[in-house]
Amino acid sequence: MNGGQLDAALNLALGDKLTLVNKGFVQSLCLRFRGASRSAELAYADDVAETRRVMQLIREMHRLGVPLEPDGTAVSPERGKPDLQACENAVWRSDLILAARNLDSLRRANGVLETSGASHEASPGLDCLIEEGAAYVTELHARANATGNLEMPDLSRPSSDAEGSSLEDFLRSLKDTDERFLAGELEAALPQNASLFPVLNTVLCNHFLAIEQFFLQGFSLENCNEKGLGEERIKHSVDEMMGAFRIAQRIILLGSVPRPAYLQSIRLPHHVKVGSDAMEAIRSDLELTENLIGALEGAMTSPGMASEARTVDMLSLCLKTERDAQRRLSDQLERLAKGEAAPEASGRFETMLARYAINVDSMTKP
Repeated sequence: MNGGQLDAALNLALGDKLTLVNKGFVQSLCLRFRGASRSAELAYADDVAETRRVMQLIREMHRLGVPLEPDGTAVSPERGKPDLQACENAVWRSDLILAARNLDSLRRANGVLETSGASHEASPGLDCLIEEGAAYVTELHARANATGNLEMPDLSRPSSDAEGSSLEDFLRSLKDTDERFLAGELEAALPQNASLFPVLNTVLCNHFLAIEQFFLQGFSLENCNEKGLGEERIKHSVDEMMGAFRIAQRIILLGSVPRPAYLQSIRLPHHVKVGSDAMEAIRSDLELTENLIGALEGAMTSPGMASEARTVDMLSLCLKTERDAQRRLSDQLERLAKGEAAPEASGRFETMLARYAINVDSMTKP
């Protein structure tokens, strides 16, 4: 019984953290474009810190033998409609609600461990996540009730190398960042763009699903000693992150803000599926990739899209990314079915963990 309670609490916490990461990045872009640079940097710093905490939570779940199923229970809240906000106070209040619920889930999981006797070890990692989560909730509460200028994040003493960079550093490093976005200038705010926004918002939230599944799949494969395959899944997740950035930027430049307003015909159900072995993982990811291809093809032929050459070009780039991934996944699945060796690891996984100050030695089961 306690095991089921532990699994449910930790997976609820995992789902909320994944949502915080996706919505946090998009909200930092909205704040940046609207000229709230101080708040944008705070939102971005929150996002990178929460990314580290997601990895730490995955580490603890693997150590405790808890499967990664953020959408796997009937009581899990719907995560496919994230409460995306674009204005400062609304951002902090929205994130506060999610962060507080996340903290409650972590505390509930810790309570199960404390009362389970010898069936589980103590979890110092979970204690650290609770401590950071409590501080984050306190900070968000202070921001939501602030009347003056907010303090800039302190990048001089980061918890990890990844947290030592700013949003400006990140945006300037991307080849797809539009100079008009950096200047806070709309490309166009025309009435005929209205039909595009449900399409683009749906594509964006489909990217959120893909980011999460491929990221968790990478960690799951690494935990099964399939590091080479795990690295490829993380790489695919990063590709999805770049796609999400392009889509969010496009929505903003066309005069709107990202929000959960969908075109149902191309919306994918938000249900992350993590495989228990390499074959199941690749099958699940291939299925999702094929669904992403179908959704993008539908987006490109939706009403009003034919006259939007820039948007079509952007969607075409997303579609090429998925088709390339489909070929790789199909090839991997065929080689695994034949019993051929999986790709060798390059060390990129360990490099990522080191960048976020994650203890590599604690990533495997006891």
